[in-house]
Amino acid sequence: MQFGICNAASTFPRIVDFIYAFIDDILFASSSEAEHIQHLRLLFQRLDQYGLSINPFKCTFGVPTLNFLGFQVSSSGIKPLEDRVEAILKFPQPTTITQLRRFLGILKYYRRFIRQAAHILAPLVNFLKCIMIKKRTKRNAKIKSEEVLEWTDEATTVFEQVKLALAHATLLDHAMPNAPLSIWVDASVFAVNGALAQYCENVWQPLAFFSMKQSVSQKNWSTYDLELLAIYTIVKRFRYMLGGREFVIYTDQKPLIYAFQQKADKCSPRQHRHLDFIFQFSTNIRNVPGTQNLVADTLSRIETDSISKASCFDYKDIAVVQLV
Repeated sequence: MQFGICNAASTFPRIVDFIYAFIDDILFASSSEAEHIQHLRLLFQRLDQYGLSINPFKCTFGVPTLNFLGFQVSSSGIKPLEDRVEAILKFPQPTTITQLRRFLGILKYYRRFIRQAAHILAPLVNFLKCIMIKKRTKRNAKIKSEEVLEWTDEATTVFEQVKLALAHATLLDHAMPNAPLSIWVDASVFAVNGALAQYCENVWQPLAFFSMKQSVSQKNWSTYDLELLAIYTIVKRFRYMLGGREFVIYTDQKPLIYAFQQKADKCSPRQHRHLDFIFQFSTNIRNVPGTQNLVADTLSRIETDSISKASCFDYKDIAVVQLV
């Protein structure tokens, strides 16, 4: 495809929509060698039909595992590349605001592999936020991105814990078209967390994690509203996978299972908007005790024992608990 065409980015994936394409990077998987050859033949026919060519030296065919867009893709699932993880583990402690922002941006690319990412990153985000606020409060002070940071012991500890969290990133399974789906949500005073999972081979397998830091106003919401926000946010985030599929929503907030049965005048406008959006996808909300809500907290461990939880007000303990 010629360079400079403004619609090239959207046109190219459209003509090869039977496979996964990111701009000019193509990926497809087959269940057998014979099927793989058939898929290749179809791909070449489609490319030839639209006058597109590929570089054979940049292609990989018939392999069980390959690297794609910074991830290692195999029949078992998807995980971050080992060399990328190793580079992050060796990432030096940022000395400027720009370097800290760059480090947080790198982690954001892989955050769907990290359970409760917002919890883990909250101390570093707050550390950066406090620095920015202090700079703005000084009269006529300009924020210099290259100014040396003054690290606290707490921020230094969390920085190392964050890198270890990526080192223990969860292997995400491939979505099966007929497997039962479920969403597991959990909310706290810091963030809303959740996981999209599928039931396959008699176990819940993780497809993706999601975590979002709460705003200042949201921290004043009731537990009911925070759990509802968690469901709304996660359904909205994974709507491309949930559309047209039946799935169950698990939460430890028991009143939410009656949310769709109450009268409209009992809900606030915000609650009504959230429930209306969720209603478009599912109304099957079930209660699960907090001690059994393992998927939202620790799906990668697939355990049935109780979980020891750290104090929500101790950042160091929270960072350690996430890696147990």
